[in-house]
Amino acid sequence: MELKKLIFIGILIIAASCSKEEDNNNERLLGIYTETLPFSETHTLNFIDNNRLILNARNSTEEEFIYVLRDNIIELTPTRDLSQQWDLQINIISSKKFEIQNIFYASIPEDPDPLKFVTFEK
Repeated sequence: MELKKLIFIGILIIAASCSKEEDNNNERLLGIYTETLPFSETHTLNFIDNNRLILNARNSTEEEFIYVLRDNIIELTPTRDLSQQWDLQINIISSKKFEIQNIFYASIPEDPDPLKFVTFEK
């Protein structure tokens, strides 16, 4: 009987730690991240809370988005037009660095190797 209680408690501890890790993934993106690649300091992303971010460009344009993180996808919906939405791949490398699929630079149709990701760091 005692062994069953220990196993049950062990399972509860494992389940609780997995749940906390999942919650921490969303918190990892709070704050301001600055583009480092391909063009240093061209854009910043300010993750205001767990569902809003502001994209700032060096030319002073600003765009607010509602965002949802799922696995390696970030779903972006501009607050100015809730009928639009983009699902972009995002690779969270650490709490201070991530790569996001390129939405910031218009790709040139003739480019055989278009830029696929933009890197941001805190």
